Amino acid sequence: MRPPSLKDLPDPPPAKTGWPWTEQSVFFSISGETKQALPKFSVVTPSFNQGRYIEETIRSVLLQGYPDFEYIVIDGGSTDETVEIITKYSRWIRAWVSEADRGQSDAINKGFDKASGDFFGFVNSDDMLEKDALASVARCYLENGNPPFIVGDCLIFDETGPKRLFDKWWPEDMEHYLQAFGNTLPQPSSFWRKDLHRRVGGFDPFLHYVFDQEFFLKIGLEGVRPFFLEKTLSRYRDHMETKSQDTSKFHEEAVPLIEKYGPRCRLSEAEIRKRTHRIANDVSYFKTFEIWRRTGRWAAICFFLRRVMKHPDFVSERKVMGLGRRLFMFPVSRVAELAERKTL
Repeated sequence: MRPPSLKDLPDPPPAKTGWPWTEQSVFFSISGETKQALPKFSVVTPSFNQGRYIEETIRSVLLQGYPDFEYIVIDGGSTDETVEIITKYSRWIRAWVSEADRGQSDAINKGFDKASGDFFGFVNSDDMLEKDALASVARCYLENGNPPFIVGDCLIFDETGPKRLFDKWWPEDMEHYLQAFGNTLPQPSSFWRKDLHRRVGGFDPFLHYVFDQEFFLKIGLEGVRPFFLEKTLSRYRDHMETKSQDTSKFHEEAVPLIEKYGPRCRLSEAEIRKRTHRIANDVSYFKTFEIWRRTGRWAAICFFLRRVMKHPDFVSERKVMGLGRRLFMFPVSRVAELAERKTL
């Protein structure tokens, strides 16, 4: 599709300025034989009730100024203003749906099933691409021997502004990817060839927190390493509703990674059992905090004690002993209050 310009798109909301509201990428131009070698990009955005952010995401993709790309949006049946915003930009979106799905990874798979590009990438509906991101990946592809997997830098930001760059790296041993929060690559700055996507089988629809980590693990087990492009290609929005807040869920989903890929990462059966048990303890540790925050101290104490009775080794770690001390150390005023009420 011909890339739209600022004047083609709807006017931005009042007071919105800068990229991608009042600024656009430089239109990418190239001629001759090199033009025939340019990769076509397919960019997918999965979304669900992110109406506060998705317009910024959509504009950041549409204003790339790249001559050969398609944009696909898969919405999970949002009930906020998401569909209205998608409709406003639907003229420049090759395909979009708003219907119930099995979650984020399922939505991404649905999007790539519709894709016809040579290179794939997905941008969540609260993140965005940087200016000239697709052109930068295309130049990297043409100038460096056509690498099948290209990863750039990612800027992490919040409502106050930029915070830091994602420190991308690639482990020598893919065993690293079997741990919770083991991902070493910034997902919105990662692009890979369609044939590589098909070869590793896309994203696991039964994973909801570590599906991108598992996808990169599968690429690594195929013997493919990322080509690092030292350029910021995307922005990741850090806010209280991101999945990264659900710490225990990331640990829970590390278990099927260990069980499924442990043998391919040369782990023995004993080591697999040891790791899954350790993660179960970690899950209990983080769940205790979550219960304490949501329900209160007494509920957290009950959960903590049940775990200790079932698995006494739970308290063998220093961090768990510290948690126990915090749970059972009541302020003096609270102890007096409970004693007076005869509930201590």
